Amino acid sequence: MKKQNKKGIALSQSFGAVLTLILIATLVIIGIYMVVSLQDTFTNLKDGTTTLESIVMSSGIGYTANATLCNFAGYTPLVMNSTGGLIDSTGNYTVSASNGSITNLTDTYISPWLVNSTYNWGGPACTASATTVTQFATYPALVGLIGVIIFLGIVIGVLVASFAFGGRRGV
Repeated sequence: MKKQNKKGIALSQSFGAVLTLILIATLVIIGIYMVVSLQDTFTNLKDGTTTLESIVMSSGIGYTANATLCNFAGYTPLVMNSTGGLIDSTGNYTVSASNGSITNLTDTYISPWLVNSTYNWGGPACTASATTVTQFATYPALVGLIGVIIFLGIVIGVLVASFAFGGRRGV
């Protein structure tokens, strides 16, 4: 009896492809976790200042534009009214150093307030880490789609190989 030359991929050979796909997915997840952990270490690296920043206080709470910087903290403003007169902080306003907000405690909302301030943030390295994490957030659906395509390719390859080349030819 002559041995037949089978073409296609055997089910036992697909194990390596599936294992490789799982390994790559695991490494990507570990990489994302490391970048997120690294981003949290970038604190108080860069000092920033603002001069005469105009903050609208019509609702009683105003935010500095720099509050969106990566790992923003340590916000200490010097607040003036719209004519440049210094506003005493005692009883007039409170400041949140972590989110860059100023809350007007009086009933009068003179707007805008002019603010000179200092703050700390994570610097360009923190911004790069945050951007990397944000960009990875758009890829999981694509990675899943590629994984499904590879998996279906393996299954279809095994099925085609078993039906087309697996039958007996002559007895």
